[in-house]
Amino acid sequence: MYSIAPSLLQHYGASLNHFRKSEYIFHEDRPAHFYFQLEEGTVKMFNSGETCDFIQGLFANGESFGEPALLGDFPYPADARALADSKIWVLKKANFIQLLKENPVIHLELTQVLCKRLCYKTKILTSMTTQRPEDLILIIIDHFKNKSCGPNQPYEVPFTRQTLADLTGLRVETVIRKVKQLADKGELQLHQQRVLRIK
Repeated sequence: MYSIAPSLLQHYGASLNHFRKSEYIFHEDRPAHFYFQLEEGTVKMFNSGETCDFIQGLFANGESFGEPALLGDFPYPADARALADSKIWVLKKANFIQLLKENPVIHLELTQVLCKRLCYKTKILTSMTTQRPEDLILIIIDHFKNKSCGPNQPYEVPFTRQTLADLTGLRVETVIRKVKQLADKGELQLHQQRVLRIK
C-alpha cells in the first residue's frame, strides 16, 4: 500500500493534526492547498444528497486522500469528514510538489494509486449504467478487500447495509435484497449480521 513515511513528511514540513469525529477536513468546491495522509482514524469523502450521502471513498490508517484536486489544481469535488477521532498528516501543496519532484519512486507509487482509484470509479460508473446492482455491490466489496488483504483470502465486509447503499447510490432495501441473492449464488457468505467475501 502506498504511504509516505511520516519522517519524510516531517522533513518537508508536515504537521500531525488532530480531527474530532464528525469534523470536516475540507469542503466541496473549496481550493485544494494541502496533502492529507491518515496516521490514525477513518475519513469519508462524500457528496450530500437530498435524502442521503453518496460516499466517494473511505480512507483508513496510512492512506492519503484528496490528491486529484491538489495535483490537478481544481476545487475539491466532495467533502471530507472524520468518521472517528483521527490524526492526519497535513503538508502544504508547494512542499508536497517538491517532495514528489525529489522522490520519483514515491511519485510513481502515487500515480499507481491514483490509476487504481480511477479504474475503480470507471467500474462503478459502468455498473451504474448497466443497471446491475449486484455487480456494483461486488465491485465495492472487492475494492476494499483488495486494499486490506490479498486475493483468495476471506474478507469480512466492515460496512453496514446502509454504508453499502451510500457507497453505491442504491436504496438500502435493494442492498439487503441483493446481498441475500449474492449469498444464495455463493458470491458472499452471511453469518448472523456479518457479510463475508471468500472468493
